[in-house]
Amino acid sequence: MSDGGIADHLRRRFAQEPAFRNLSIAERRGGRLELVRAAEDGAAGEIDLEVEDGVVTLDGAAPSLASKRLAGVMTWWTPGVRDVVNGMAVEPPEEDGPIAIEEAVKLALESDPFVDADQIRVGVRGAVVRLTGLVKSEGMRETAEADAWYVFGVDDVINQIEVRA
Repeated sequence: MSDGGIADHLRRRFAQEPAFRNLSIAERRGGRLELVRAAEDGAAGEIDLEVEDGVVTLDGAAPSLASKRLAGVMTWWTPGVRDVVNGMAVEPPEEDGPIAIEEAVKLALESDPFVDADQIRVGVRGAVVRLTGLVKSEGMRETAEADAWYVFGVDDVINQIEVRA
């Protein structure tokens, strides 16, 4: 997918995400930041995106670590993305740790239409995620692992999900 295609996809995806209703979305083009969508209920933050050679840079301010991490995961889901630089600030700042990572991984799994998140349990020690549970296909098992890896702050993923058709 071209840079323009990636940007189009992200603009639509971010605009449709219910968790981002209160975030403005802007895109940097030619050095200028252009508003894509204003926040619905008063801005609690902003996602600024830029795409160059398949590398997506996210800047702006998120109201929580979970929002920042979800934006990064959704960016990784976009075909053609080679790398994600998530420079979004969290305002007000939050303490990071295993519980915050666990919440973000669960949110990523719940947001992924190709994963049955109800069948997967998430545990985190330090920055290591352990996935357990039962899923219906190897593809769903692999997708759940990829989603966990896409979460900002994860250092390792131990995938103990079993496949049972």
